[in-house]
Amino acid sequence: MRPLTSLALLAALAAAASPSVRADWRTKAAREAAEYAAKKFGRTAVKEGTETLAERIAAGAARHGDDMITAVRKVGPKALTLADEAGEQAPAAVRILSRHGEEAAVWVLGRPGAMRLLARHGDDAAEALVKHKGLAEPVIERLGGPAVDAFRAVGPRSGRRLAMMAQDGGDLAAIGRTPEVLGVIGRLGDPAMDFIWRNKGALTVGATLTAFLARPEAFIDGTNRLAGTVAENAVKPAVQEAVGAFAWLLRAATVLIVLIPAGTAFLAIRHPQAAAVLGRAIARHMAKGRNP
Repeated sequence: MRPLTSLALLAALAAAASPSVRADWRTKAAREAAEYAAKKFGRTAVKEGTETLAERIAAGAARHGDDMITAVRKVGPKALTLADEAGEQAPAAVRILSRHGEEAAVWVLGRPGAMRLLARHGDDAAEALVKHKGLAEPVIERLGGPAVDAFRAVGPRSGRRLAMMAQDGGDLAAIGRTPEVLGVIGRLGDPAMDFIWRNKGALTVGATLTAFLARPEAFIDGTNRLAGTVAENAVKPAVQEAVGAFAWLLRAATVLIVLIPAGTAFLAIRHPQAAAVLGRAIARHMAKGRNP
């Protein structure tokens, strides 16, 4: 059994035990962590000696949680200093150090902006920040929780693409409905990011984006084709306009067909002389048309 696995098992057993048993376990685990740190990081990193370091580890674990023991095993005695510097966020700092090791120290605890995101979005933000090393921080700062989920769901290449698209005035802004787009990435991961990257131009069409967001899986796996949706959305307005114009002409023709005979009859009844003059004028005009 690996050391960290056995440590986790012992921690679980200790949590169910009495306070005195937990204290004894913590003291023993702290001593082992101090000895391990001395071997892994060298005596220069453990200047105060293993006994003193073990006492500090046990005290830190009592204050901030037993993850402190794993954190020291991963990053050395500086885990204690980083926890102290984190202040109110010390438990979270210890927790992410125990999970992500040195990368958490570099990309989260060593960056004030990242620490603010940790406070705002929790451990998920730390995972995204560590995974994408500097790329995710400005995007999460601007776009919040949906960006955290999106970065957690994708690998390095997709993370780089997402960071590029998420720049101010970039492709994500042009596409619109950013929280929903990020939600699709957060849910479907790299395949969704790859599809959005390849079709970022087409997705700027509102109707196309709506269709994609309604059934993203169908577009990603090829069941639905974005090109067909684009063509349909382009042709539909033209067809609707043509149908509307034809309907207007039909209504106008109907009105003329009804009104002209009715008007002629009315004129003949009320003003027979004027009707006769108009009739002769129309006849002469038609005769000229036949004999130019």
